[in-house]
Amino acid sequence: MATLGPVGTDAHAEAERHFGRVLLADSFNAAMDLGLAEGVLVLVAAGFVERDEQRVVDSWVDMHFRNLDLMRLVATWESPTKPMCVAVNPARVAGVEEMRSVAIHPATAAFARRYAPHAVPTYVNAKPIAVRWASEGRVDGCIGSLDVVQDSAGLEVRHVWQPTMVWCLYEPKAGRGRATVPSAPGSSTGGAHT
Repeated sequence: MATLGPVGTDAHAEAERHFGRVLLADSFNAAMDLGLAEGVLVLVAAGFVERDEQRVVDSWVDMHFRNLDLMRLVATWESPTKPMCVAVNPARVAGVEEMRSVAIHPATAAFARRYAPHAVPTYVNAKPIAVRWASEGRVDGCIGSLDVVQDSAGLEVRHVWQPTMVWCLYEPKAGRGRATVPSAPGSSTGGAHT
C-alpha cells in the first residue's frame, strides 16, 4: 500500500487503519508511481489538490484521468479525518485574529477561509509540513491535525473540528503490477464516481 506521507498525514492514518505495510511518498503522484513500480495498492484522497502560490497545478481528477491506462479505481469510501485544528505560534502572535500568515495544505483552504480569513496562506504538500513551518516560526500559524500539533513544540490550539474525506483505492491494471484488493469497510466498487 502506498500513500501520501510524511508520518502523520490523514492518508497515512487511513492506510494504517485498513491495510498492512504502508509505503509513504512525498506526494499522491509519487505514491501512484510507487504503486506502479512496486505493484501495490495506492490510497488517494478525493480532496487531493496541489497548488503553488498563484494557482491550482494538480488535483485528484487530473491524476485520475492521467492514470486511466495504468491504474484502476477499485474502491471508494468516506470516513472521518483525524481531528483538525487551527494553531498559532505564540512567539509570533497572540491569537488567530492577529495571524497574517498561515501554512496549509491546499485541501484545507475552506477551513483557512473560515477560521483565519485575514491570514495569507502558504501552501505545502501535507498538513504535518504546515505544522512544522508554524512551529519553526516561518508563519504565524497553521491548519494541521490535532495530534501532530500537540506533538509539536510551541504551538497553541485555537479551534478544533473533524470533517470527513472520501478515499479512493487504486490498483495497477492487469499486467502492470501484483496488487490484490482487500475489502475496505463500507467500500463501493465499479469505477470512478463523479
